[in-house]
Amino acid sequence: MHKFIFPLLLLISICGFTQNTTVKHKFAQNKKSVVVKDSTKVRKNHELNPLTSSLLSTFIPGAGQIYNRKYWKAPIVWGGALAFYYSYDFFSKQHEFWHQILIYKDRYNSNEYIIPFVEKYERGFTNLSAKEVSELPKDEIQSYNDFAKTRKHQVIIGASVFYLFQIVDATVDAHFSQFDVSENLSLKLAPATFQNTPYAQGVKLSFSF
Repeated sequence: MHKFIFPLLLLISICGFTQNTTVKHKFAQNKKSVVVKDSTKVRKNHELNPLTSSLLSTFIPGAGQIYNRKYWKAPIVWGGALAFYYSYDFFSKQHEFWHQILIYKDRYNSNEYIIPFVEKYERGFTNLSAKEVSELPKDEIQSYNDFAKTRKHQVIIGASVFYLFQIVDATVDAHFSQFDVSENLSLKLAPATFQNTPYAQGVKLSFSF
C-alpha cells in the first residue's frame, strides 16, 4: 500500500502544476489582448482634422502631408515646387533676354549694344553666337520673345494647379482617416419583392458594418 502512495502524490502534483501553467498562459493571453485594445483606443483619440491639414498645406506646402503621417508625399511636393521654381526662373530670364534685344533693335540702328549684351547675359538661352543674334530680323527675335513669355505663363499655371492639388490631397487624406473600416464589413445580394407590385421581382443589395 505504501508503495503506491508516493507515485500517486507525484502524479497529483504534476497535474496541479500543469493546470496552474495553463491558467497563467490564458491570463497572459487575455492581458495581451487587453493591451492591443488599449492601443486601438489610443489610436482613435488622435483623429486628423481636415481643416488643420488644409491650413498647413496652404501656408507651407507639404506640411499637411506630414500632419496626415503620409511622409512619403512631402518630398514629392517639395520636389515639384523646386522644379516649378527653377523652370519659372529660367523662362523668366530668357524672356528678359530677348525682350532687351528687342528694345535695342527698336532704339538703335546699329548692333553695337546687342553684341556685348549677348556675350554677357547669354546663359543657354540660344545656340547662336552674339554676332548671329545681332543680325537676326526683328520678327524672329519677337518670336523667341513670345515663346519664352508663353512658357513662363504655362509654368505659372502649372505651379498654381500643383499648389491647389497638394492642398486637396492633404484635405482628402484627413477626411478619409476618420472612416472606421471594420473587419465585419459584408456585402450581400438577396432577392427582393415589392409590396405594390407582387409580380415584380428584383435584387436587394445590403451592406452591414
